[in-house]
Amino acid sequence: MKDRPGMAMLRDRVARIEQRYHKPLAALYLKTGLPLVDEALKGGLRRGAIHEFMGEGHDQMLCARPTQFVAKILAQVTGPVIWVMPPDGAPLLAGLQQTGLSAERLLCIEVHPARMAATIEDVLRSQGVAAVVADLSTPLSLTASRRLALAAETSGVTGFLLHRHQQFVPPSACWTRWRVGAVASPPIRMGQRALLSLAENFSLALLRHRGGDALNWRIGTDHVPPSSFSLAAILAHDALAQGAPAARSGLAAGSVWPGKAGAENRVCQ
Repeated sequence: MKDRPGMAMLRDRVARIEQRYHKPLAALYLKTGLPLVDEALKGGLRRGAIHEFMGEGHDQMLCARPTQFVAKILAQVTGPVIWVMPPDGAPLLAGLQQTGLSAERLLCIEVHPARMAATIEDVLRSQGVAAVVADLSTPLSLTASRRLALAAETSGVTGFLLHRHQQFVPPSACWTRWRVGAVASPPIRMGQRALLSLAENFSLALLRHRGGDALNWRIGTDHVPPSSFSLAAILAHDALAQGAPAARSGLAAGSVWPGKAGAENRVCQ
């Protein structure tokens, strides 16, 4: 007796999932580069899953620290990275070269916000892609996040959602949810006087972890090797940094944007 088409598809999907989890442990995770974080995650960020990131305070809209954190993770893997963003999102990519993520590996897709979820899902189902990063100007619905999680699990492509907004982020089907913020360093003292407090350290909050606990780290202060995130190149494209010397920029604005202006979906490499 032959299997029905639906049963055959189910068997094929189960076989792909089993094959995926028979891979070596190292192949199932993306290293964050922070030993204590990777240890708490039992190896790192799960591949073939969706991970959400948010900024904190004044960085909620720009999301510079989360962007750099994700870029540094992806700089350690091979393969193309697809970056999906709303219109006029190109300046947000400035400075990624400092993280080690080569512009040659980036394929940027500019998408109208109304088509964002569908485009992310389509890219997640693509073969030969290392990861998909999406800049979100509004949160996704629970249903949309479930579709993305299923697409990532089926293809094995890892997805990163960067929330560049100040709206409430509802529950989702994502594997992890993070908040990255600034932490002031202890003040530099001369005698009894505190001269300066630097903001080179940053806080990393794991707000949600499927099957795990919520955790917090102060990177650079809790016996974790510090990670240098230079924001000068990103802020050079912001109104607050107009007139900054060009030498501070990492990736020149527009260097990966040869597409025609005005297109609803603009692809550039």
